[in-house]
Amino acid sequence: MKEFNQNYETIKLLLFKDIKEEKVDVVIETIKTSLLLSEKKIQAVLTALEEDKDIIIVDDILYVLDNIHFAYGKLRVIRGKFGFVGEGDDAAYIGAEDFKDALDQDEVLVRVKHGQRTYGLIEHVIKRTKEYILGTIKLDKKRFVFEAYDRRIPNKIEFKVNNIKPVVDQRVIAKIIDVVDGVIKVEFESVLGMVDEPGIDILSVLFEHNLETEFNNKVNEEALLIPEEIDTSNIEGRIDHRSQNAITIDGEDAKDLDDAIYIETLNGGYRLYVHIADVSHYVKEKSAIDKTAFVRTSSIYMVDRVIPMLPKEISNGICSLHPNVDRFTLTCQMDIDFKGNIYNYELYPSIINSKRRMSYNEVNNNEDFGDDTEMIELMLSCADALHSKRNKAGSIDFESSESQFLVDAYGRILDITMRETGKAEKMIEAFMVSANESVAKYAVHQELPILYRVHEKPDLDKMKDLSHTLLILGYRLKGNLADVHPNQLQNVLEFFKDKPEHLVVSRLMLRSMKKARYATDALGHFGLALEDYAHFTAPIRRYSDLLTHRNLRKYIFDHNFSDYEADHVFAKEAADHVSETERNIKDAEREVEKMKKSEYMYNKIGESYEGVISGVNNFGIFVELANTVEGVVPLKTLRDDFYTLDAKTHKLVGERTKQVYALGQKVEVKVESINELENDVIMSLKKTRKKGNHRGFKRRKK
Repeated sequence: MKEFNQNYETIKLLLFKDIKEEKVDVVIETIKTSLLLSEKKIQAVLTALEEDKDIIIVDDILYVLDNIHFAYGKLRVIRGKFGFVGEGDDAAYIGAEDFKDALDQDEVLVRVKHGQRTYGLIEHVIKRTKEYILGTIKLDKKRFVFEAYDRRIPNKIEFKVNNIKPVVDQRVIAKIIDVVDGVIKVEFESVLGMVDEPGIDILSVLFEHNLETEFNNKVNEEALLIPEEIDTSNIEGRIDHRSQNAITIDGEDAKDLDDAIYIETLNGGYRLYVHIADVSHYVKEKSAIDKTAFVRTSSIYMVDRVIPMLPKEISNGICSLHPNVDRFTLTCQMDIDFKGNIYNYELYPSIINSKRRMSYNEVNNNEDFGDDTEMIELMLSCADALHSKRNKAGSIDFESSESQFLVDAYGRILDITMRETGKAEKMIEAFMVSANESVAKYAVHQELPILYRVHEKPDLDKMKDLSHTLLILGYRLKGNLADVHPNQLQNVLEFFKDKPEHLVVSRLMLRSMKKARYATDALGHFGLALEDYAHFTAPIRRYSDLLTHRNLRKYIFDHNFSDYEADHVFAKEAADHVSETERNIKDAEREVEKMKKSEYMYNKIGESYEGVISGVNNFGIFVELANTVEGVVPLKTLRDDFYTLDAKTHKLVGERTKQVYALGQKVEVKVESINELENDVIMSLKKTRKKGNHRGFKRRKK
């Protein structure tokens, strides 16, 4: 092994110094001559270098991936006009004319060029990511044409209809056969539906993001074997909590009730029980249900529907903690003092019988809780203590403008409002975060192969940009930006609380953070100000939690260590897959939300609203309304003056009038039109303010 490592480093150094692209046999001869190694040893090193993405071999040509001459990565196409390969400042710009038959998300080899900016030419398509294309049948000069639904595919498409009869405005799934000189050759596979058919718009987005919507036959067959009731004779090893007055508190429409809670007084504090549905008891490792759950990674929450991770027989049936039925659970029991410190916890299999289903609204509206009044008050008191402890530690309570949609039976949006978070939601969140933290600490101590939820500290450059923007808005970010502490950012939100800029500042801070992800090492959660954090409390809808349950059962409850090494390897694979799929799901959810918001605002054209400036750039002013819809006022429509962007201060300034438009400023806008291609809401300004006035204005009395 030592000899191989030495050969690896020596050959890598030689390649990066002297070779850019060359025939493989010439490279081998060069290495033989220089290093006097056998061809077998050279081949072994070249294989390892290719696996590590230091080189790539295509058509017997070896390319050195130094990111100076050649690079390798996924092509990200922007609106079909250009693209990038790579991330951040190192990304190479690719013009559409240089795609060389590559499609969005294809893995490609790029010849890097350097000029005023780094750009690239695609040399080879290494891996075609897309297998199918979704498109719409159109009529052009009495001939059917097939237009890709994905705007990142501007290519001409030639198609074979197979047994499908083309109909105008029919949305069809087609299999990619080849791409030749920029022309995509496809064969029709199946019909998704008609363009104006209810639900086809959302199904189209899900298809484009490669997200499954239906369970396959094997999964359905396994689901039919799932019992409707638990086997109460099989409770050996479980602590029986069926006499406990456990309750569930969820949204009014929730069907997958995966957590129940109970609390009692303890000397100097509280004993909190968080009971979580024991999904791993029914979803066996490597079963068809388990495999599809891994692929899906989580349930998907769209505007008018839920695409579940698990079949309804599990998610809404045997694992859902419905009232007055016995259910298997895993329990996290925590002893908490009056200051919110968790000084003791236990994890164990259990059986419960929930005594009542409550909704968030019941608790938020202080409805009559009857015999449960004392317990609910005790829960709220415990949650206050936990929140106080987290706030002192620096937990950041980002405010986000989450949308709530009122939808009719046909999927039409009747109203959009900002989702409010009341004391009930915050209470349940506090309990779930506490259980997740306790499980993570236990898993770290036991070295279990699970997925930790990781949120690392923000980068220095991001913090410098945020600090500069906050200074413009009237706040000096104090402390060491290279090693920022959550308390510093918590103080920012406290400063802007109840100010018009609060929501904008919260969003700017979120954009400055690193994205949360999954990892096999507990690297801490910056936003929650926690050293150890994992997901345990939602195994019905998140694969990460299901995996945590499974390995708690395997290693702690059953003491089975036979797969320990293999499970660590799988956990690393799962961390990458779940993190990437999570980002994909978020993109799809955002895309559907934007689409549905633009549809809703189509019927509001001509109406006026008050909003807050959420962003400015060379294109225009972005304005967010109270109903969470964001629109844009194009710069070219501001005809009262010539406005220039001051990028450093995030302001648009009129050259003649000195009129200023800045982040957080209140404005009155009128909805002018909808850009149906981009789903943008186009607005115009109804009022302007006096020069330099950033405090907003009152509506003129009619």
